[in-house]
Parts: sequence; C-alpha cells; structure tokens
Amino acid sequence: MYRCNGGACVSGLYKRSICAVMTVLFLTMSLPGCLSLVYGREIMEGVRGEPKIDEDWRVYDLSHTFVLEGADAFSQIQETKTEQIEIDETVSEVVIIFKTSVNYHLGESDQRYVSVQLLWCDEFGSNCDTSNPIYEVMADNGSYPQETIEIDRDITQFEDGMWLLSVDGRGGGTNTGISTLDFEDSWLLRVRVVRPCLQFPESPTECTPLIDL
Repeated sequence: MYRCNGGACVSGLYKRSICAVMTVLFLTMSLPGCLSLVYGREIMEGVRGEPKIDEDWRVYDLSHTFVLEGADAFSQIQETKTEQIEIDETVSEVVIIFKTSVNYHLGESDQRYVSVQLLWCDEFGSNCDTSNPIYEVMADNGSYPQETIEIDRDITQFEDGMWLLSVDGRGGGTNTGISTLDFEDSWLLRVRVVRPCLQFPESPTECTPLIDL
C-alpha cells in the first residue's frame, strides 16, 4: 500500500523500516556510530527484518549447600564466594534474591551465619565503596526468609562499574543416606542483571544484548 503526502508517495513497508532503523539507532546510541549505521542499513536493504526489543537476563548464582564429609570435613564448615558483575549504561535493572536455611538453630550460642555484600567498584574492579554498600545483610539468627530486592535504574539511579558481590558463611550438613539424621544448611544468592536486547526475525531464538553488539 502507498500513501501520497504532499506529492510524494511513501510505502508502508518503507515507513516501517524507517521506524525500525530509528529504534536500532536509539538503542545503540552508546555503541560506535558505524556499528549503529550498519544495523540500520541492513534493515533498509532487507538483509535484516525489523528487530523486536526484549530483555536479556544474565544471572550470577553464588548459592551454596553445606555437606561436611571426608577427612577435611572441618574445613568445609566455612565457605566464601565472590563475583565481579559488569554494570554498564545498558543495564536497566538489577535484581537480588537471597535466603538461608539453617537446621536446628541453637539460639545465641549458634555460630552459623551468612554475610552478603554488593559493592560498587570502578570499571577496573578497584576503589570499591565499602562505606556505602548497594546491598548488605547479615543472617545470623536461624533461617533467613527469602527476599527479593529490585533496583530499577528509572527509579533508583546507580553508577556503572565493575560491582563486587561477595558472600561468606558458616554452616553444617551431613549426607549419610539416613533421612532422619541428615540435614543440610544452605543459602540461595542470585543476582539478575537485566539489559535490553535486540531479537531479529532471522534468529528468533537469539536476543543479543546491546553490550554484545
């Protein structure tokens, strides 16, 4: 179908292509200019179809389950994990999910705990801001109920950088095969980083984050 406006006829397909090109250019403003133009040109020339804007989830999982076994069982009561998380200008949301499961809590004399920190660090992973954690929790009083923290860039502005997620905990667990005796302390810690991505009809099962373009 063609529509004539002011003496010039413009096809509906051409207009949709223009919209798609503008979408790509807008989403890829943070990329090198030539790369943005390549995608726009490919759509105009019919090499690529119109992209669909979707979300890409990148999950960092630092969960742990305690099972003390073998000759070095004593050294297994303590566990520490760290992960660097790249946060760039394309990240729209960061979601933190955390909980612990502690069996047979002994009250104030119980030495089991899980400590979590998420810190902002610069792009090289240095100069971390330890005085102002993005997220911090000390679970040292039995099982900690699951909580989900959503940090939306549109609501809570956050700085780009190489964030540092760390978790340290002490617990116990056995796996003798006797269900009435076995128990396993554990924690669940996942951080989900959300970025917009482009999904082209030529590759319907793939959605490429802008950071990877």
